Amino acid sequence: MSKGLKICLWIVLVMDILTFLFYGRTFLLADASAAAAGMILELIQIAGVSILLFNRRKTGFYIICLSEVVIFAVNVTLFGSDIIMSLINSAVVPLAVYAFMKPFWNTWR
Repeated sequence: MSKGLKICLWIVLVMDILTFLFYGRTFLLADASAAAAGMILELIQIAGVSILLFNRRKTGFYIICLSEVVIFAVNVTLFGSDIIMSLINSAVVPLAVYAFMKPFWNTWR
């Protein structure tokens, strides 16, 4: 695993934890159903990043991609976010992780 990929995954992990905490605050103060959906999706993404970072398995990357697709749908439908901004936000993480993983793709289990 390259140093750039480790740094990228740690940043994604910290940002996902902060987003999870934000959804938890929203869950307590405002719309509980939408925030609960966001919290569950963030936990799934945290699991995917952790699998990729600590176990070095491609499964983590696929979980990240799947969770980003579902997060995009939730952001557009439940939170009423702009489609273009949600698409950009959902595409950044998988593309950045893939860019760092690509040179070493065959070495991953």
